[in-house]
Amino acid sequence: MSKVLTTEQREQAGSDSYNRFEYQVHWIVCHIIGKLQEDAECIVFCEFHDDMAEFSPNNQQYQFFQIKTKENSSDWTIAEMSKKEKKKAGGYKKSFLGFIFYNYLVFGVECSHCHFVSNNDFDNEILLWQSYIEDGKRLQTENIALYTKIKDRIREEFSDDMPSNFDSVFDDFIQRTFVHKSELQLTTYETQTVGKFFNHLADKNIPSNTAHLIFQQLLNDVRKKSKEKIKTTY
Repeated sequence: MSKVLTTEQREQAGSDSYNRFEYQVHWIVCHIIGKLQEDAECIVFCEFHDDMAEFSPNNQQYQFFQIKTKENSSDWTIAEMSKKEKKKAGGYKKSFLGFIFYNYLVFGVECSHCHFVSNNDFDNEILLWQSYIEDGKRLQTENIALYTKIKDRIREEFSDDMPSNFDSVFDDFIQRTFVHKSELQLTTYETQTVGKFFNHLADKNIPSNTAHLIFQQLLNDVRKKSKEKIKTTY
């Protein structure tokens, strides 16, 4: 039995704003369109352990996606991505990187990759980390200072309940986590998504009004699924 499907979800805080939620919805729709263009077989889950999860029937593994927006134009930093937020009820919520590490910790081999997606870019340290792993190199070998910096941030975050296999899980996390600057702009994501959808249907000979109905249904389905809590099985 899949551990992903039988594990109770983390606390679902919801979206900070309508615009953030809608951006996430439109990004997921664009992702689905991309999979259709590739003719790739997969199952997409909205708000399931992360903002989006994608299951591949071919390898029986999941990829998890965090989709985050920033109103300002500043680049993401390691400090910002590993910053814990204080809960209203007390204590702290895991950071963005902490939640990604959690996926590897809990789901093990079922978690193939994790992705952090944003409308903003990333600073030189994060891009350096990414350049090594995208080239198939080990960050620990290529840049021990950067490797240690990220590891210390994650270790501090899990210090109250340190897993016995922290080192091996961290190495999976550091080598199989990817960041992406989204093509969707915060001010134009709606029109960009519509354009991508109709480009996909350009050679399908589908009437315009029918295409609009299909697009709206797809958006509404993703909105609905993003607000529903998926029931896990035991």
